[in-house]
Amino acid sequence: METLVQRLGYVSLDVVELETAVRDAEIISGARVVDRSPHRVLMSSNRRRAELVLYAAAQSGVRCIGLEALSADAVDNVKARAQRAGLVVIAEKPSLEFVDRAVTFLTSEGHAIEVHTPLPKDQAIRYAGAGIHPLCIDHVNLNSADPKKLSDELQSVLGLRLSERTTNHELVWLRAGDGRHHTVGIVGAPAAGLHHFSWELRDFNDFKRLGDVLDTEDRLLVWGPGRHGAGDNLFAYYFDRSGFLVECTAEMEVIQDLNHQPPVFDVASLAVNPKAGNRWGQLPPPSWVAHSNSFVQHRRAVG
Repeated sequence: METLVQRLGYVSLDVVELETAVRDAEIISGARVVDRSPHRVLMSSNRRRAELVLYAAAQSGVRCIGLEALSADAVDNVKARAQRAGLVVIAEKPSLEFVDRAVTFLTSEGHAIEVHTPLPKDQAIRYAGAGIHPLCIDHVNLNSADPKKLSDELQSVLGLRLSERTTNHELVWLRAGDGRHHTVGIVGAPAAGLHHFSWELRDFNDFKRLGDVLDTEDRLLVWGPGRHGAGDNLFAYYFDRSGFLVECTAEMEVIQDLNHQPPVFDVASLAVNPKAGNRWGQLPPPSWVAHSNSFVQHRRAVG
């Protein structure tokens, strides 16, 4: 099946205290402000105009997840596939005014996914400021009450490819056109939501910097540093000031083999063999396992 999306485009969030959220992203991850208004701030870590989009709101939540397609034809194809699958298309106008073409649909559980043409790359390569200065925003993990159904939908509508999963689909990892082990991960949970989003760092020195920066704010890492079994990537997680779980990652596996046979393992093995989840042995704490941020009502999912 043709892969219609190339990579994660952006994550769009509602936050109660906009300036607090912006400052947190600046001093911890090191993303920079590209555009600011009283109700919306665009942030990026590279030449792309937006990767993290923050909106002032009465309640925190996830507006939508942006997935970048390489062409308008791919966007149109996603729309047609979503409609054939019986999913609700809630917008055909881009939520970001500088994007040429987009379509936003809801999964059967209500995750809002916007597939869009490439974001402009019109920012300076380097910039000053605090924080880590990651390479890019690189993946999301979605919570799902029916992870197999969600996985099937995203493969059918977006052309995502299965990289790895557990026996009963409690954990699923799907890759996009860039071949990274996962652009969208899926975690079995009581209800739909966003488990975490992730910034890609350069190397392990950045993880040391992350811990030190959090320490200056009298804050802690939630889990890590470590190395995941699925994807073989380095990781560390922290909670931002708005209550979203943020991963920092590096060295993720890239799968270029179109005939890749997805490994399948029993989720119960995590209890007896921590290396299935973390090659360095430490299992996640309950706060990581139980975390979820809800998606906002679909009428407010874009724009």
